[in-house]
Amino acid sequence: MCLCEMPRKPRLFRLDDRVLDALDELAETAGSNTNQFVEGILFDFLKHAGKLPQDATQLKDGRGGKRPNAGKPKKTESASSTEESDRQSTDIE
Repeated sequence: MCLCEMPRKPRLFRLDDRVLDALDELAETAGSNTNQFVEGILFDFLKHAGKLPQDATQLKDGRGGKRPNAGKPKKTESASSTEESDRQSTDIE
């Protein structure tokens, strides 16, 4: 099975607040988000325990790097109509 065919499954875990706070802090220190950080810890543990093959690699982040227009606000209906009226007034002149 190709890595691209292995989706992540959403799960709910109930954890002690102190554990979550500590994981958040460690993930931030590592420059990662908490979900990726926990997944990495569990992945390494499962490889060490023999539950995953030693040559197994983690799934990549599904978003795939910098996306076009990421972080830019979406155009609203009013912004589009304002731009259209600006274009029309320019055409008239």
